[in-house]
Amino acid sequence: MKAELIDVSECKKNLEIEIPQEDVDAEINHIAQELARKARVPGFRPGKAPVGVVKTRYRDEIVSEMMQHLLPKYFGAAIETRKLDIVQAPQYEGIDYTSGQPLRFKAVFEIYPALDVTNYVGIPVEEVSSKVEDSEVEGQLKKLQEDMAELVPVEEDRSVKEGDFTEISFTGTFPESDQPPVTAEKAVCEIGGRTTLKEFTENLLGTRVNDEKTFGVSYRPDYPEKRLAGKTVEYKVKVEAIKQKELPDIDDEFAQRLGDYKTLDGLKAKIREDLGKHKAEHAQEQMREKLLEWLEDNNEFELPESLVERQLQIRVQRLVRDLARQGINPQRLDVDWGRIREDQQQQAVRDVKGSLILEHVSEKENIDVTNEEIDAEIEKIAAETKRPLEKVREVLTRDDGLDRLKTQIRNKKTLDFLQERARVQNVG
Repeated sequence: MKAELIDVSECKKNLEIEIPQEDVDAEINHIAQELARKARVPGFRPGKAPVGVVKTRYRDEIVSEMMQHLLPKYFGAAIETRKLDIVQAPQYEGIDYTSGQPLRFKAVFEIYPALDVTNYVGIPVEEVSSKVEDSEVEGQLKKLQEDMAELVPVEEDRSVKEGDFTEISFTGTFPESDQPPVTAEKAVCEIGGRTTLKEFTENLLGTRVNDEKTFGVSYRPDYPEKRLAGKTVEYKVKVEAIKQKELPDIDDEFAQRLGDYKTLDGLKAKIREDLGKHKAEHAQEQMREKLLEWLEDNNEFELPESLVERQLQIRVQRLVRDLARQGINPQRLDVDWGRIREDQQQQAVRDVKGSLILEHVSEKENIDVTNEEIDAEIEKIAAETKRPLEKVREVLTRDDGLDRLKTQIRNKKTLDFLQERARVQNVG
């Protein structure tokens, strides 16, 4: 075999390979003999046709199978000899074969870059504050107050206004189809609420108890509730009651209703403690991101385009899944997906660069992952998702899930290593 390596760039390589004629002929003979044992050729009993006849009759199939066998085999031998760490399977180009001649072809592929990152100890990074402000505690109290609010009937004789909660009964019919009607008794509708259809807000404003209104609603095609999506519904609505939100006073009694707290100060202390833990964890994550960003900005090397493209596809697919979870059909959105890919391109580049740097540092520092650490992480996932341990392990075993989990754990350990050795600067 002859093989010439051509360096297109640091990551892009070509191998021009020539497979000797005798090796090609031997492979063709082997395939033809195997085929002759089962081939049905007119004029011969099944499996009794001469090999020469089979070669002629099935020439294209035999040559195609020969290439499927020999191209990967000789490419694999060539990269093994040169110790090349390829990113993915090559593309074969310029395949040149004539019977009785050597087989020539070119393999186009990428290899991982040879990194030499040495500046990962003592990275300058600003400390991220995890101090809990009084305003944050008050904000959490306000949220709890909202959660404990009650809807109470409006005593005065007045019409519905913005912010009220109307108790309504309705029937919605489909004028353009024979679908059964949509009905509800004593449904609660927040006037002007974020999730309230504007048609309901507009038509119920100014009404009084026992008033009835009839109006239509045209639902968008990607509306989450499938039976309503793209439909026009004629609603007949009756106002049964008008209610408003009543907030409890934030005092000792309020705290006692929320748990084992004797005073409001005890509740505030617990909120401050929980916020502190959350902010500390968030501060750690931010510091880790800054450490990795610094390494990405201060180390230049070529990235394999195929890795960036793969990561770009992952980011776009993740975006599509997020839209689907929100009940939005991405295919019906009037968006420029080409522009979205462009917007995600730079972050995909940083994702790949950061991943390669972390892998390089972990190898240099012999940072590895034990089976016990993998088991502990699987147990954690099972507990958080409330799924059986063996079911989680079964799912992770498929589609390289365990390898991805191992990489995540190793990356975390490597970031721990970097953070422990970082030069943290207090911002005062």
